[in-house]
Amino acid sequence: SLPALKDPKRILTQATFQGQVYLFNVWGSWCVACRDEHPVLMQFAAEHVLPIYGLDYKDERTAAEDLLAKQGDPYTAIAYDASGDVGINWGVYGAPETFLVDKRGVIRHKYIGPLTASLIRDDLMPRIRALEAERP
Repeated sequence: SLPALKDPKRILTQATFQGQVYLFNVWGSWCVACRDEHPVLMQFAAEHVLPIYGLDYKDERTAAEDLLAKQGDPYTAIAYDASGDVGINWGVYGAPETFLVDKRGVIRHKYIGPLTASLIRDDLMPRIRALEAERP
């Protein structure tokens, strides 16, 4: 359970994500590679393929909010992990990292480093289609 980045009174839990295939993207405003990845996430989010949830990792809340205000927000919701404890539970050791999660909440694939348009097209999309075809 973590507070939402934009509304600290709203708590995001595992139940928030259940029952759907989704991406869980770990990022921070301090992360140069995350900034490089951001336009790719914006484009992918605009295609409405699946929800993208964010984990703002070891960041300053205002810095993260400023970045999103200036560059756009590709996320359905963002959990704020100032201490990095939830990131540790996910096995995160840096940013960006992106997890593809199935309808039962099982991590099915992990991408280390920034997503690219070709990675999404050639690797991620076939995995998403296969997971969406599975029964919950």
